[in-house]
Amino acid sequence: MPRSLGTRLLVTYVAGVLVCIVLIAAGGAVAFALRGQVFNESIANHARLIARALRFDAAGQPVGLDESRLTMWLYAGLGRETSVRVLDAAGQVVLPAGQGLAALRADNGSFEPEGRSFDAVADGLPMRVATEAIEHGGRRWYVQVAISRRFIEVMERAVGLPALGQGMLFASLASVLVFAVAMYFTLGRMLRPLRAASDSAACITPRTLDARLEVRGLPSEMLPLIEAFNRALDRLERGYVAQQDFLGTVAHELKTPLALIRAQIELHGAGDAGFDREALLRDVDQMARHVNQLLHLAEATELRNYEIGLVHLAALVDEVGDYLARLAERRRVRLDLRVASESLGWRADRGALFTLLKNLLENAIQHSPPNATVRLVADEQRISVRDQGPGLSATELPKVFERFWRGAGRRDEGSGLGLAICQEIALAHGWQLTVRSAAPGAEFVVARETS
Repeated sequence: MPRSLGTRLLVTYVAGVLVCIVLIAAGGAVAFALRGQVFNESIANHARLIARALRFDAAGQPVGLDESRLTMWLYAGLGRETSVRVLDAAGQVVLPAGQGLAALRADNGSFEPEGRSFDAVADGLPMRVATEAIEHGGRRWYVQVAISRRFIEVMERAVGLPALGQGMLFASLASVLVFAVAMYFTLGRMLRPLRAASDSAACITPRTLDARLEVRGLPSEMLPLIEAFNRALDRLERGYVAQQDFLGTVAHELKTPLALIRAQIELHGAGDAGFDREALLRDVDQMARHVNQLLHLAEATELRNYEIGLVHLAALVDEVGDYLARLAERRRVRLDLRVASESLGWRADRGALFTLLKNLLENAIQHSPPNATVRLVADEQRISVRDQGPGLSATELPKVFERFWRGAGRRDEGSGLGLAICQEIALAHGWQLTVRSAAPGAEFVVARETS
């Protein structure tokens, strides 16, 4: 099928026309096959009409036909090809009188007064006969109408078949015309709201992300698509606003150390006794840390950066513990890392999971007092990291995963992006990262859905 909706509807309409033509042709074929029955019914109808047009005298005897009610010239003008006879109950011809005519009988048998069609011979011609009964004045009469077989065949060839063919052709052309007109107006009316929605979508720019496509008047089949597009615009607008806020915050975060560095350089030279080389290096290190965290955050938000595979959790946790051992020793914090099984595995991007665990443990170490214990527990469904620090207040809990947010008890010059990176990694894997106040300390839990 073509991709164009209009073309698909056109093809559907054309197919409908072809089906109509086929049905018309089939009906014509059936009518042609049953043409004998059709002519029989036509002869019987004429017999009924003539019976209704009979005129009777005062004695109740048939005396003629009311020619104003039917076209008797048709029977009189065709001579031997047609015949009309009125019979009494005994089967004797009373009209036309005095011509010595007898009742027409099937195969020269006895007269059958029952109303039905049959073949007979009259004046040496094969005829098709129909008999119709009528009651008048308490007496029964019969009307016989006969038409020669050769006349029927001539009418079929000269009138019936051409009329049937012309009727079929006219019906086919009429179907095509009706379908074409219906298609034109239907397509125009149905696609008009879609074209309007397309024009509206083309006008949406980063400065007009609050605009939405109109759904009024759209076909019901198109509503899910347009509504999904509007929901995508909602997400895009929120992301764009968040990006603008993020860029503003980044500029603010980097402006302070840059200003400090510039002040150091302007106020003191490298040979000046007041020049603080170590302070300048710390500022540079802080900026470098900010930049690295920003790069990690950008990588965490891009799903195409992830390569999912089976990660052996015990080995990875040991690797993270070795990486943070010096920091924990410097802070005088003990690491208690527990994995349920040596063979325990999670499907994840190994580098991203390493970063997530490193950031959670590093955050716990930074918030733990000396001689405290930071505990990591991992099993088939969850990984929890708990510290023994001051914990989080009810007002702080909703802000933990916000970018650039720092807790009041933070003891380093972090960028405030570590936990935001953890949240992005968890979302990319379909996990849920939550935090609660554990009294003492706080507990972060990474939970994955059961398969």
